[in-house]
Amino acid sequence: MLQIVCETHEDEAQKRLLNTPPGPAQSGVERYSAAMHFYQNGKLSAELLEIYRICCKLDHEDPIRVARLEGVIA
Repeated sequence: MLQIVCETHEDEAQKRLLNTPPGPAQSGVERYSAAMHFYQNGKLSAELLEIYRICCKLDHEDPIRVARLEGVIA
């Protein structure tokens, strides 16, 4: 799970979407949408946003796992 500080109710709602578990239909799109929200607010790197973009059509893929494999996050 990413450590993102929520400053607004919208941040809290988006963080719930960002943490949607892999698997359900459209979960990848929900995670990417939330990732874009945090990127636009300076709380997510471009590299991590790109991983969420790549994984957005792969509902069963965990973008955090991919980010760790790619060395984007520890």
